[in-house]
Amino acid sequence: MKSTNNYLHTYISRITPKLQEIDIYLKSSGEILYAGHVAKLLDLTEHEVAEITHANSITHITPQNFFRVMAQGSSFICGLYRREVECGSPFTYTRSDISYIYQIDIDQLNETCDALGIHEVTAYTLPELLARIAV
Repeated sequence: MKSTNNYLHTYISRITPKLQEIDIYLKSSGEILYAGHVAKLLDLTEHEVAEITHANSITHITPQNFFRVMAQGSSFICGLYRREVECGSPFTYTRSDISYIYQIDIDQLNETCDALGIHEVTAYTLPELLARIAV
């Protein structure tokens, strides 16, 4: 890793802990999730969560419909999740997928992929790629 001002640092410090927090919450919570906890977990206001649930006729947030709420939220983590889902969560990603999901300039991404010899991005090559792209 070249510096702490790269996308890998952002991923490790901002995205990974949030995903772990969501995973633990969903695995340890009951069948009905409290809207206030969901809002805090997704970095949303309770008002936004209420608007999303109302618009989707969700009377109670459950682990099963939590991701419907997440996919429509306005926070950083919600946007990242939404873009990932829109790309189909593939095993291998195109450069365009990575550019879109992580909001990385496509020219910068192409240059870095070319330098590393990466044609398709996988879970194995993503950290090296993100480590070489400055924020």
